[in-house]
Amino acid sequence: MTYLGKSECHAPRFRWLANRAIPTQLDLRRCGWILEPEIQPSPDCIGMIDACGMETGQWLPVLETLRPDVRRTVLVSGVSDPSERTALLHVGFGDVLAATTDIDELEARANRLAQFAQCLPRRRRIGRLTLDLLAREAFGDGEPLNLNPREFALIWRLADSLDETVSKETLIYDVWRMGFVPETNSVAVHMSRLRRKLAFVGLAGIIETSPNGGYRLTLPRPDAGVNETRSAPRSAALANL
Repeated sequence: MTYLGKSECHAPRFRWLANRAIPTQLDLRRCGWILEPEIQPSPDCIGMIDACGMETGQWLPVLETLRPDVRRTVLVSGVSDPSERTALLHVGFGDVLAATTDIDELEARANRLAQFAQCLPRRRRIGRLTLDLLAREAFGDGEPLNLNPREFALIWRLADSLDETVSKETLIYDVWRMGFVPETNSVAVHMSRLRRKLAFVGLAGIIETSPNGGYRLTLPRPDAGVNETRSAPRSAALANL
């Protein structure tokens, strides 16, 4: 299968999440794709892992080290057992294929994941904080906050006006879809829960309260120690593939 006319700037890209060479039958470069040099997964670029010839005890722990926010753009191949393919789909991987998939089907599935990764405005990155509109979830350094729908709607609305104060009245209108301010403290209650969940992943203080009662989402300061500690096990696990 040959693709003509793909310039390098428009060609789709993928990452091979292993140190060993890409098997010929899985090499999307044959279809005009560009291989990125990084072996770490990214939510903005599809990643590929081949489990062919590996026992479940070898590859499953490696896959479990991948953050929830990047699993949905990772394609796993070479999984012969249908129940294992089903289990991996249930834990959030973008696609899981058997060992006999041909290159045409592989590229079709990879194209679907690539389009999925590029959907806008699906995801926002604010320092160590990632907001995923499709999953209705927020992640701090890849760790999910387990937000309920209204908590997610609040932080997404604050992200619309990053570093700007959003009034209580605006939040009531945009998040609760109400044209008046009720005599309740619902905004404050939900904001308190949201702040506790942010603090749990090391992002305390990124939502500030203004003197007039509004709220402001600020850019979180990078924490090199946290990032290095959490990424090291993943790097080591992928290096063993």
